[in-house]
Amino acid sequence: MKKFIFFILSISIMLLIQVTVSAEYIVKLKSDIRLMNAEEEIKGLTLAVPALGLYTADNITDIDPALIEFAEENTEVVLFDSYDYSHASERWEHTLTGVRSMWDTGVYGSGVRVGVIDSGCNSHEALSGNLQTGANFIDESGDTIDNIGHGTSVCGVIAARYESGSAIGAAHKTEIIPIKFIDVNKNGKTIGGTIMSLAKSMISAVDDFQCDIINMSCGSASGSAALKEAVDYAASKGVIMVAAAGNDGNTQYNYPAAYENVIGVGSVGAEKKRSSFSNVNDSVFVTAPGEKVNVLAGTDKYGQNSGTSFSAPYVSGVIALMREIRPEITLSEVRNIISETAEDLGSNGYDNYFGHGLIRADAIADYMLGESDYFTSGIDLCPEDDFYEIRLRVRDGVKTPVCLFAGYEEGKLGQISADKQYIDDNIFMVRMKKTDGEEVKGIIWESFDTMKPIEF
Repeated sequence: MKKFIFFILSISIMLLIQVTVSAEYIVKLKSDIRLMNAEEEIKGLTLAVPALGLYTADNITDIDPALIEFAEENTEVVLFDSYDYSHASERWEHTLTGVRSMWDTGVYGSGVRVGVIDSGCNSHEALSGNLQTGANFIDESGDTIDNIGHGTSVCGVIAARYESGSAIGAAHKTEIIPIKFIDVNKNGKTIGGTIMSLAKSMISAVDDFQCDIINMSCGSASGSAALKEAVDYAASKGVIMVAAAGNDGNTQYNYPAAYENVIGVGSVGAEKKRSSFSNVNDSVFVTAPGEKVNVLAGTDKYGQNSGTSFSAPYVSGVIALMREIRPEITLSEVRNIISETAEDLGSNGYDNYFGHGLIRADAIADYMLGESDYFTSGIDLCPEDDFYEIRLRVRDGVKTPVCLFAGYEEGKLGQISADKQYIDDNIFMVRMKKTDGEEVKGIIWESFDTMKPIEF
């Protein structure tokens, strides 16, 4: 996004990007039609998504209806945000959701891949350890530079590391895969942003990048058979999808958020009140911070933005934390845990304004870790002071174990550290200074008496 935008004071306009698709159609042939023969007989079809058997066509009047399972217009998809690039404030969203309790336990989303289908992502300083190679489904290139700015902000809500000593992203050790489905050209005209470019992006996130989670801060007011097939395909592969419910401020459904296999997200502000722009219908499964949340901009800027475009990635970030704790977690398990632990807002129980309520990462941590005697993080290297860390959460009533670091150089034991620092009553960490050329091992025993190892 061009730098001059950041000097505009609190411009709040819905980003409703209009896309001209010039009557392009999405076509799927019936399953008993052999594709090779059909391609020979039916002129004007272009295979677009092989995994789903989807074609595009400029004209369908000459195609025999008996061959077609469905044909629909390749309609527009819009991004759900409103600009407000005032400067970054206190990280109120983390306090509201209790996400620091996950971080205290050493859970940051390590090893989890999140596909962000959006306008791309710039190489921002706060994403230097997260941003991976992605794809572009507008011109089929690998260019994922974000000319709109929306995608960079969304990625930051999921995974941005630190700015002024404070983490911005909910899960700042996730891998971010930027998949670009919408862009603007040099004249400012929007290109891409269609059902087909979105469907292609989803299949790529699953098959090409093996994403665990897909975030879609976008939607279409029109349901689409092609889009639903893409959603169901991703769900069949175990991918968890999260989408913004929309910024219409009314009962309008938006897709993919309204599909059964997608977690639709609404927005609340710092006072836990529904954001005026957040849609109200039964596609809202849960709510998350979405008003003046802290975001990234450009390659080194920070600011605020509002919209369900930013409440959705916050939920994606929390699910990444859940996935680190339980890598094989399913959509139904995610839904169950979120609904059981959400902070009920509005009328008692589920409602169309808040869904199951405000997502609470602290309650999720208690739910997922509370029954285990121990939960141990992996070995982490703190970039601020070059210290190795292991964090251990111990269930109430369980004896505190022995935890230490051992450093080996050329097979010989060097330094040992058992410097225990308590973060909470039942969470502590052990740290040891990094030494070049030294192999580090973490050792955890139930006690010195038994020296029974605890796996981590």
